[in-house]
Amino acid sequence: MSKGRHLSARSLALGLTGARRAWNVCAWLSGLMLIVSVGFYLYIGFVSYVIEQTGSAFRTGVESELFQVILTASGVFDLCLIVLVVLTILFFLRWIWLSVTLARAVRRQSVRYSPWVAVAGFLVPIANLWMSLFTLVDIEAFSATQETRAASAFPWFPAGIVLSGSLAYGLGQIVSITPVDGFADPAASQMLMQVAAAGSIAHLVLLMLTHAYMRMVLPGQELALVELTEAEGPVSAAFNGDDSARP
Repeated sequence: MSKGRHLSARSLALGLTGARRAWNVCAWLSGLMLIVSVGFYLYIGFVSYVIEQTGSAFRTGVESELFQVILTASGVFDLCLIVLVVLTILFFLRWIWLSVTLARAVRRQSVRYSPWVAVAGFLVPIANLWMSLFTLVDIEAFSATQETRAASAFPWFPAGIVLSGSLAYGLGQIVSITPVDGFADPAASQMLMQVAAAGSIAHLVLLMLTHAYMRMVLPGQELALVELTEAEGPVSAAFNGDDSARP
């Protein structure tokens, strides 16, 4: 057991539960908005295709009042989605920090990075391709050890999270830096909307894989929290406000 912990078992339990629940709420909301985004992007791509082939948007619905309302609200929609995505990332990084802290508190050598380095490993370009993977692999292996089961021979979930995250970010960057003037260039608009839809789908896959990963490591983390609580003993009980542990 490592020394010099700054968080009690109870604090870690509350923090992990809070971060996971907050992430779930933001992930569900952003996931629903991403599904709407995919439909919107594919529809715009369809309109661009019709314009490219016929030179007219007749009978595509693009001139309807409903579409104009949707188009007007798209800016606010995108802003809300960005806020949710940022919150999702922050809550996930909070969960990572607490997960690494828990692993180091129970078995210090089980993870290769300190909590802050692990979090930074998700944010530093290029390095995040392997540092984030190693962190996720270490957390999964720690959880498997707590459950006394063998970890997966290949890190499917960590690899899928890193791959889908990189794909979603890369496609998003392509969309953000590519200038398109409405339907002035239907072919370019159609291609861009297809890329945007693919990016949103990759983001949805990322959310689903992350959710599955969190659920997979949860039993091991709960066992680790029990072990940590028992190791803290009466001191932990007194710190957590248990009157029975006080003289």
